[in-house]
Amino acid sequence: MASEPVDTSADPHLGAERGEALGFAVLLLLERLSPNERAAYVLREAFDYPYRQIADILRLSEPGVRQLVSRARKHVLTGRRAPVSGAEQRRLLEAFVAAARSGDLAALEELFAQDVTSYSDGGGVVRASRVPVVGVSRVAKYVRAFADRFWDGVEVAWGSANGQAAALLHRDGAVFTVLTVNASAQGIDQVLWMMNPAKITAVSAAA
Repeated sequence: MASEPVDTSADPHLGAERGEALGFAVLLLLERLSPNERAAYVLREAFDYPYRQIADILRLSEPGVRQLVSRARKHVLTGRRAPVSGAEQRRLLEAFVAAARSGDLAALEELFAQDVTSYSDGGGVVRASRVPVVGVSRVAKYVRAFADRFWDGVEVAWGSANGQAAALLHRDGAVFTVLTVNASAQGIDQVLWMMNPAKITAVSAAA
């Protein structure tokens, strides 16, 4: 399941209802589940399908679907840290954008949790790192390495994706990257660069 952004800026109720189940962090964790676990979890937690209907869709028994959802919930919960508030996530995202634009290595390192991971999705169309970059020093150096060329001519607008603050990066009047972070008390845990043109269209540039 791709970690595709969902625009929630136009519908705050949708963002509040689905933000927890479809947040970037959860989407990344869902990739570790089996296809049936993933489908059952999303249908139940994000869209509130009855267990019987999910069973019909997946062609499984209702007790089997309940077990799938229960197992998926455990995987997701054990893989997550308590997230920071929305305001703190926005503050950290803004601080990250400022540090990334300037290539300030020390400022970047201060923002990160020890096991911070940077994920990029170019969809095979846009040049992006296909392998996650892990660790404070490695992620900071990775971000600094492309600071000059990546941020040249970039304008930043602020929007919402999956119930989280997102930086919508524009060049020549078009959004080319949707950037967000997931954070806990330890700092920024994940930096997520959505550069896949097919998925970027799902997010509006509402500031």
